[in-house]
This record gives sequence, structure tokens and C-alpha cells, in this order.
Amino acid sequence: MPKKPAVLASLSELYQTAFNSCAALWPIFILRIVFLFLNLSLFVLGLAICCWPFFRELLGHWNEFDQNNFKSVMSEINWSSYFGDFKMLILIALFVAFYITFVCFFLAFFDAAVYSQMNRHQKTGEAFSWRLFFLGGIKKMIPMVGLQCAWFMVFLGVVFILCFVGVCGVFIAKLLPWWIGLFLAFPTGLIGVFIMMVLFTALTLSAAYLVDDHGIVDSIKEGIRLVVQNKGRAMGAVLLLGLIYMIFFCAFTVVFTVLAMVPVIGILFGIIKFFVTSLLAIGINIYMSSLSVALQLEAKDSR
Repeated sequence: MPKKPAVLASLSELYQTAFNSCAALWPIFILRIVFLFLNLSLFVLGLAICCWPFFRELLGHWNEFDQNNFKSVMSEINWSSYFGDFKMLILIALFVAFYITFVCFFLAFFDAAVYSQMNRHQKTGEAFSWRLFFLGGIKKMIPMVGLQCAWFMVFLGVVFILCFVGVCGVFIAKLLPWWIGLFLAFPTGLIGVFIMMVLFTALTLSAAYLVDDHGIVDSIKEGIRLVVQNKGRAMGAVLLLGLIYMIFFCAFTVVFTVLAMVPVIGILFGIIKFFVTSLLAIGINIYMSSLSVALQLEAKDSR
């Protein structure tokens, strides 16, 4: 007797499950804000240290600046003492290397902790736990770094192939009538966009598989498999959420950008725009993680 196909939840039910997890694990939102603050603080501190000679030169000529002689004063400053200082260049290179490494490992730790907490909550209804949050982050941090590096190589390879195809297409288009080249460029561009959407969705889903005791390669395979099965249902769920976010984000940004031009109180609207858009970006990032876990667990249960 053939096996009956699994009954999958509607997208609204998946969105509700993801939202309930985000609401129950609300401390993650606060931690994400703290992470953003630490990241920006480290960047500003490193920028101040690396660019101190630059700032020192500007402060030394501060009283000479006005609306008419800005360019002349800048041209009189001896920048060779800064850019020609080998020790300063080494310091900048070391800071850039440290900053990139710090962000990669910290981001991997946070993603591993968030996905682990979402996985436990959607499986068992377990509430947020500081101990389990940090334990999950530490346990899966190194595998998450490996997953990020693997996806970086995949995206790098895909971008290289797409660029190569684009360059070849330009040479071929020169040999054809312009309307044929334009006709061929449109579907080729759509295929490229579709491939990037598939990979982006698979990336978010593979992290959910990784914290559920899958290996790096297996997580990537399962993420891609989940994207293409059921007529691309998982990709549709992720992209619909992204589309809604982009529409709201663009509308909000346009409105508050116009309001920020209002004299006197415009700066208040500018501050509101900055904080609201930052909080929206943090919220959609966490919600996307929760939705990825919901899709991954649903696929696991439906087998």
C-alpha cells in the first residue's frame, strides 16, 4: 500500500510558529542589540587607534578651516608621515585581521546559540536559558564557522561562474543583433537571480540542520534539498517574508527620510529612523532563524 503524502502546515502556521518562538525567547533580541553595540564599539575604537595620526593632523589645523580654504589646508597637510609609516600600516593590517576574525567567530557563536535555542523551543517548548544559550553557542561555534566558510566558497564559485558567463555573453552579444542579445540577457539574468535566491535560502536552512547534529556538508545538502522539494515551498516562505520586510523597510525609510528634512525637528525623525530600521533588521534576522528551524523540523517530521 503506497504511503500517503505528508500533510504540511500552511505558511501562516509556519509564520505563527516562528513568531511564537521569537516571543518566548525575547532575551535573544536584547542580546542581539548588545552584540551590535559591541561590534560598533570595537570598530570605532579600532578606527580611532588606526587613524589617530590622521585625526591629530586635522585637530592641529582645526582653527585654519573655514568655508573658503578647506581644500588648501588639506593639501598643505603632510600625509606621507602617516601613509608612509610602516609601523602604522602593520597596526592597521593587524586590526583589520583581528576585527574580521572577531566578527566571524562572534557571529558564528551568536547564530549557533540562536538556532540551538530555537530548535529546543520548537521541539520541546523549553523556555530561554542563559546557560543553554551560551552552551549551544560554544558547542556549535566552530562548526558554524566551518559552515560559513563553506558557503563563502560556494558563493564565491557561483559569482565567478556568473561573471564568466556574463563576460562571454557580452562578447557573443557583439556578434548578434542588439535585440537578440537583449532577449537572451533577460532570461539569463533571471536564472542568475534564481540561483542566488536558492543559495541564500539554503544557507539559512543549513544552519538549522547544523545545530540538529548534522555535519557541515550534510547540512548544506539538506538545506539545498529542502529548498527544491515541495515545489520550492521553503524558498517561497523565506522570500515572501523578505519581500514583506523590504516593502515595509523601503516605505518607512522614504517617509522618515522626507520627515528628516523638516527644519529643527528633522533631526528627531532622523534618529527615530536610525533606531527603528536597526531594530527591524535585528528582528527580521532573528525571525528568519526561527522560520528556518520551523521549516527544518517540519521536513524532519514529514519523512
